Amino acid sequence: MGYIWVVGLIGLRTLRRLLGSESGVTAIEYGLIAALVAVVIIVAVTTVGTELTRTFDTIAASFPSSTEDNSNNFPDPCEEDGTNCGSEN
Repeated sequence: MGYIWVVGLIGLRTLRRLLGSESGVTAIEYGLIAALVAVVIIVAVTTVGTELTRTFDTIAASFPSSTEDNSNNFPDPCEEDGTNCGSEN
């Protein structure tokens, strides 16, 4: 318990020292700006990712499923003229 109090006290002293100097305040301002920019980037990437996933899902849904019976989509060449069936006719 005492260790946490000492670390907290050192953190408070450092924070007071940073806030007391102009360079410390400037560093904190830049840190806040960087954090805000990071939040904006995360929100933008998440939104674009969601829209991109939705677009690819729509495209994928337009193709026939691999589990569907596609056997009648293309005629069998044996049915057309009796040749190329693999046996002599």
